Amino acid sequence: MAERISNVVLRRRIATVDVVRGLIMIIMALDHTRDFFSNATVPATDPTRSYPILFFTRWITHLCAPGFVALAGTSVYLFRQRGWTKEQTAKRLLSRGVWLIFLELAVVSPGLFFTYHFHFLQVIYAIGGSMIVLAALQYLPTRWVAIYGLLVVFLHNMTDKFDMTTIAGAWAWKLLLVPGDFERHGQLWALALYPLIPWSGVMALGYAFGAVVAMPAEKRRKRCVQLGLAALAVFAELRFTHAYGDPIPFVHLKTFTQSTMSFFNVTKYPPSLEFVCVTLGVLLLLFALFDWMLERKILQKAMDVVEVYGRVPFFYYILHFYSLHILAVVVLMVASHTVHVKLPVPIFNPPLPQAGFSLPVVYAIWASLVAALYLPCKWFAGVKARRKDWWLSYL
Repeated sequence: MAERISNVVLRRRIATVDVVRGLIMIIMALDHTRDFFSNATVPATDPTRSYPILFFTRWITHLCAPGFVALAGTSVYLFRQRGWTKEQTAKRLLSRGVWLIFLELAVVSPGLFFTYHFHFLQVIYAIGGSMIVLAALQYLPTRWVAIYGLLVVFLHNMTDKFDMTTIAGAWAWKLLLVPGDFERHGQLWALALYPLIPWSGVMALGYAFGAVVAMPAEKRRKRCVQLGLAALAVFAELRFTHAYGDPIPFVHLKTFTQSTMSFFNVTKYPPSLEFVCVTLGVLLLLFALFDWMLERKILQKAMDVVEVYGRVPFFYYILHFYSLHILAVVVLMVASHTVHVKLPVPIFNPPLPQAGFSLPVVYAIWASLVAALYLPCKWFAGVKARRKDWWLSYL
């Protein structure tokens, strides 16, 4: 009986992690759909020029990267609880980390630009690099992994005042601490948007969060609520006092709406302390809510659908980028009345006005994309569940 109860509880915990991750993947596609198809001509998070629905459309997707990275760390902790040794875990993390960095360059970035001449180092690079760091950290007690995460998240903004991009070794600074571009033969070759060290702190916190996931149900939810409210309280305190934690300060603007947008306009590149506090705070509360709903089978069919995306996050990630870019090419062909479209199609601004759309149309494209990817994701989730081929564990 005890073993059966343990299996049921473990299954519920995995479902909660996958449902939250699935929601993150669904929301993430909204941001990238907006990148390819929005006709907005103002920066989405500029409180003086943006408008509420555009600001919200961009801001809600801030939850995705920290949630994606943190839950990757949580999954590592859960693997450890299933009997993986530290040595097995380290080997797995090292190989997977290197593999993900390779895929960032070889598969993900070409999906954005349809070219190998320019690369974004994005969240897959950050996850891969953070896994390599976690391969060493997981030898420590969980509390020390949490301390590492807290120290990195709380202290890395101290480097904001230093400009190291013009000195020898600036490439390391750009890869590790601040976003930066890389040139080769005078041409822009790559842009590192997700520097490693700040995101490794987020993954370390996610790993430590695994200890919360392992708690009994009621205690787990209570602790999630406590941690979530504490993170939001820290965010609010820092934001109101202008004490520390984000290079973009909160300012009172002409209207209440603009001031509200300014309050929530936090820095993602690299993830500031305030950014991490507000996003992880919201995600912790969502985790508690979904965990409660799953236990009581509330909206169970909807939860089952969302869980599918969370079970195959990397497969979905690759598929949605290529789908969006191909669709953008088709739309541009129709808009320009030619099949001779210059590649790559710009990701942030459609090259022709008629190839961009209002937000309602962007939302419709997003919803259609997510729905279209459900069956492929469900199929691949089934393949991963039925087969144990080594390469499937890396997708």
